[in-house]
Amino acid sequence: MTHARIRSTGFTLVEVLVALVIMAILAAMAFRGVDAIVHAKDSALASTDRTLKLNTGMSQFEYDMSQVVDSKVLPQPVMFDGATLRVARRSPDGIQLVLWTLQDRHWQRWASPPYTHMTDLTDAWMRSQQWNAISGNAITVLDDVDDFQVYACNPATIATSGCSWNNVQSTQGAAAPATPAVPGAPTTPPAVAQPNGIRILLKLPEGEITRERELPRFGGATA
Repeated sequence: MTHARIRSTGFTLVEVLVALVIMAILAAMAFRGVDAIVHAKDSALASTDRTLKLNTGMSQFEYDMSQVVDSKVLPQPVMFDGATLRVARRSPDGIQLVLWTLQDRHWQRWASPPYTHMTDLTDAWMRSQQWNAISGNAITVLDDVDDFQVYACNPATIATSGCSWNNVQSTQGAAAPATPAVPGAPTTPPAVAQPNGIRILLKLPEGEITRERELPRFGGATA
């Protein structure tokens, strides 16, 4: 009598281990692909957000420059000390002091309330000399900025050779400094030619960004 040997069905231990190894490799490859997609998405979102912030900041800067006025209170309508740009600008309710400044690689903007009295604008100008005293009300426009420079268009060269851009620091350095006007002690503004336009330069890790804006003809507005 012949007995047939019947082999039990199923996988051997070796086959199961091989299958598990293959599945682990496939899972690792899939995770790498998903992780790369997530990182690419995050990078794209961060880049888009940074571009939007930069464009918003530039739009606000251009609007501020379009409203610049000679208040007859500040030493000069446009002032730059190497880190901070100070201007007086019109607003519906008076005149504001506006600062654009680079602090610890953060490009920031600060604006005072609108004033209608000369002494209030003078006080704001004095307070603005101490950044720590006003930084709490500043808005960070853009992070990771390496440098911030301001140039003024020399009106004397426009007719002959076009706009000649000079660093505002060097332009102002040629004039005697003036103190802000206070009641009972008027001062004569320094003899600096009125610039026709202003240019800012931002140095970012991605490269340099410049923006130019024509300045209004300064009228006789007085706070």
